[in-house]
Amino acid sequence: MTQPSPTPGAVGTVLLVDDDESLLAAMSRLLRPDGVRVLIAPGGERALELLEAEGDSIGVVVSDYQMPGMNGADLLRAVRLRWPDATRILSTGNADLTAAARTVNEGQVSRLITKPCDPDQFREVVGAALTQYQLVLENRRLREVADEQSIRLEQWNQRLEETVAQRTAELELANASLQRGLLDCVRVLVGFLERRLPDRASRCREAARLAGRLAERAAIPAETIRRIQLAALVMDIGLMGLPDPILRQRPEDLTTAARTQYEQHPIIGQGTLSGVEQLVEIATWIRHHHERWDGHGYPDRLAGLAIPLPSRIIALTDGYIEAVGREGATAVRWRGAQRAAGAYDPDLVEVLTAELENRIVAPPPTGTEVPISKLRAGLQVTQPITTTTGAVLVKSGEVMTEALLDRIQALGTAGMLGSHSVRVVATDGREDSSASAPARTD
Repeated sequence: MTQPSPTPGAVGTVLLVDDDESLLAAMSRLLRPDGVRVLIAPGGERALELLEAEGDSIGVVVSDYQMPGMNGADLLRAVRLRWPDATRILSTGNADLTAAARTVNEGQVSRLITKPCDPDQFREVVGAALTQYQLVLENRRLREVADEQSIRLEQWNQRLEETVAQRTAELELANASLQRGLLDCVRVLVGFLERRLPDRASRCREAARLAGRLAERAAIPAETIRRIQLAALVMDIGLMGLPDPILRQRPEDLTTAARTQYEQHPIIGQGTLSGVEQLVEIATWIRHHHERWDGHGYPDRLAGLAIPLPSRIIALTDGYIEAVGREGATAVRWRGAQRAAGAYDPDLVEVLTAELENRIVAPPPTGTEVPISKLRAGLQVTQPITTTTGAVLVKSGEVMTEALLDRIQALGTAGMLGSHSVRVVATDGREDSSASAPARTD
């Protein structure tokens, strides 16, 4: 869906309010050739009667300021309270300009025009107002579509849970491993994505292959590499929850409202995967794969090391594959621009270049892995600490405090932590010696 341009001739209903009947007639003659339905009222009281009868179809109210009885400012104030979707325009002479401008500043009207008004300018203003009204209606329609899609997504999640449960039962009967269960689950998700968005599914497969190679160069453990590849395969599963009109456009071409809805898809993807306990960590990586190194990404505006390393790898591979589609070859110009663009981890950009040039570089710093029992205040975790049920206790990038340490140690003693170690970096200027320091005994 492309945003309509504010031109005269937009179809809709306009209510003209003025105590000068000859001026009402002249304004009506100007608008009707453009296909605009025109209603007229000689004063505020009659205008309210027409709004009571046809308010749901009136998109624009143009009112004179100085009228007997209810003036234009009071009328448009009432319109704003009762019919807030309608675009409100105030017409005034120079003598009333100060009072009218105050009404504009108070937010009662959208536009102020002065008398006498050039006919072409008047038609342009009304056309733009009708376009604004249509955008308001379209935004409401999109919200309704989003609500409907949310319901469908819940139903789809239910079907997915049933599918996963069925697969799990079959795997248990066959005494298969947990890894095969995860692969089957992801295979189901990829199947859904391929049927709805085959081009995106193909791009996800390419990203998964490249993410595996970059993760290997970054000296990430083999099991984590496999999980990063699984995350890349389904990184766009949240797009399944968006309506087709949004998916048919490039993100940069979307309206503001549609763009806001589009940027929810990493959250939708996380919600979809979080229903499977073994995919909670992968779900977190998917939530953050559109964050930027400089903090200008979405949905949480994380920056730097606060973004999980797997999310940074997936983001870079996805961006690179998109650039190759535009530029071809190995996207040399795009890679050169990334060093200053701020979108991706600069160390990972160097790893990508090394991979493409088949040369060896030192892996980017990911922190030191230490036992959770040896954590101390002032350390920043570079991966989340979760419970055995997948609940996140400490987010990646969060700095440990004494209060957090007490809580984590208590849960560790109770056997409720999902892992016995975590990767950390020092933020207090002290060299991290936690790996060899004695455990807390309090």
